[in-house]
Amino acid sequence: MSQRSTRTFPVFHLERIIVPDGCTVPAAGRTRAAAVVARALPVALAAALLLTGPVALARPAASATIDAAVVSNANCTAERGQAFIDESRYEHAIREFTCVIKAEPTGVEGYRGRIEAELLLGHYSDALRDYARVTAFVLPVHPDAKSSVLAGYDDRLEIDPESVAALTGASFLRWVGFDYAQAIQLLNRLAEVEPDGLYGNLFSGSSRLLQGGPGPDHIGEAFIERAIELAPESPDVHFIVADAYTYGLPDLARAFAEATMALDGGLDTPRVHAILGTASNAFGDLDAAAAHIARHFELVTTELVATTPLAPGGSLSLDLVPGRTYEIPVAATAGQTISIATSSRDYWDSIAVLLAPNGTPVVGGDDDNAYFAAFDWVAEETGTYLLRATFFESVNTGELVVTRD
Repeated sequence: MSQRSTRTFPVFHLERIIVPDGCTVPAAGRTRAAAVVARALPVALAAALLLTGPVALARPAASATIDAAVVSNANCTAERGQAFIDESRYEHAIREFTCVIKAEPTGVEGYRGRIEAELLLGHYSDALRDYARVTAFVLPVHPDAKSSVLAGYDDRLEIDPESVAALTGASFLRWVGFDYAQAIQLLNRLAEVEPDGLYGNLFSGSSRLLQGGPGPDHIGEAFIERAIELAPESPDVHFIVADAYTYGLPDLARAFAEATMALDGGLDTPRVHAILGTASNAFGDLDAAAAHIARHFELVTTELVATTPLAPGGSLSLDLVPGRTYEIPVAATAGQTISIATSSRDYWDSIAVLLAPNGTPVVGGDDDNAYFAAFDWVAEETGTYLLRATFFESVNTGELVVTRD
């Protein structure tokens, strides 16, 4: 993928259930915005996702503290959460806004505030994950939520043009929405207030590399290097750097190194594994790429739906909602080429992995045909392989078409 997409990091592990095609059984236990078909998410699945703690996989030790302290008081408010942010009590703000989210799962304000607090704490992966939850759960119900949040930031910055919190939240919303020019304008203002701020330097660099086009790349790279100097041990910083060198200024060796540091630092997330998978495929290490892409699926799948077999020359239309992955039987004989392509009119980014008859991932696809997964792979043994496919990070809704040539 040449640029970054609206992707999330669902941080939950639920028991996978294989169900017949057409049945919905909730699990128990990058670039331009594209059209997204809003459909209802099964209530049980939505509840499972929304009640997940804010930092579970990204920071296991910290998550236990935050999860245990999640406020269940019905009197929690966004106003009190914002007051905690204004007092630089960011973990208190996260707990307050988590309570707001639980009280109003499809409201945007709880997510807006929690994202802002996460950014100010340097938890950038968590913030991106929460934005994708807005995509999955809020926008289908309140399609004007993003414009409402932006208007709120405009109001806050009119009152206090030097508000670090408002400049941070507003620039992130522009960044995650691929509006890098507007993000850079806000980040320039932030730099005047806080020239050595970690977030400002990191996202100024990322925005410039992801924006592409005319202009020297070294300016963006200088910002990135400054951010690394400020927080050399932060896995979140290494993740954002890896993202910029994967989807912005292509340097997959650098991206691989940065993503490895992010993973080693605790960010066992779908996009980190996607970056490592993309780099491994480029390096010719198909086994490692397949393993990383398979891990991506493990992290995003809450509902695994079995389909009818896919024969050569056939295609399947798959109805996707957040958390849903399809598992497709693909029979092949040793030496036969398995050719898979994916496409969609609803969303522009898919991912796929092929499992051998013994369940071992053997090949994975991501951004092979523009932003769609595709691959040609020669079967090493006779048997039934299993193809898993979904939208990248499984937060969007729509139809995905899988074709076997």
